[in-house]
Amino acid sequence: MEATDHLKASLSAAIALANTFGSDPRQGRPAAPPDVGAVRAALRLTTNRVPAVEAADYAAGATTLYDALRRLPDVDAAVDLVNGLLKETKAAPQLVRGEGAPWHLHFGSPDEATGWLAELATAVAMLLGSGEVERLRRCEATRCEDVFLDSTRNRTQRFCSTACQNRTKVAAHRARVS
Repeated sequence: MEATDHLKASLSAAIALANTFGSDPRQGRPAAPPDVGAVRAALRLTTNRVPAVEAADYAAGATTLYDALRRLPDVDAAVDLVNGLLKETKAAPQLVRGEGAPWHLHFGSPDEATGWLAELATAVAMLLGSGEVERLRRCEATRCEDVFLDSTRNRTQRFCSTACQNRTKVAAHRARVS
């Protein structure tokens, strides 16, 4: 995996993990923390070395990541939260190589239990410090609070998934017909 591929995978994992801790607007209250399987699935987007801790241990870091991503386009507020995570986890760069893979830059933590958070916070920090930060958006669907990375060439993606896009289009059609 190249360095940019690894960074994209870490950013995808950060977004997926943050979205598991978002609010549930359909119920009008915060969502319950996801089960361990959902957390591990998000972390497997970037690594197979998922630490053996409970989902509750992920809650604080994932909630802070979600809060940082949700604050965009206010980059300054997002940066404050991400910088706090980087300091808390003592994120430090290291060159790492998997079996048969080239070396890549990895941001880990001296504490194995927070290494995943250091890596994901670093990926978000690199996005915030780049010219691509406007690609991170919140879904425009009425009942969705998820964030996503717009990967379209012309930067016009409005929804996090085709399900949200279809629901919005069906609702607009029904409103026009009735």
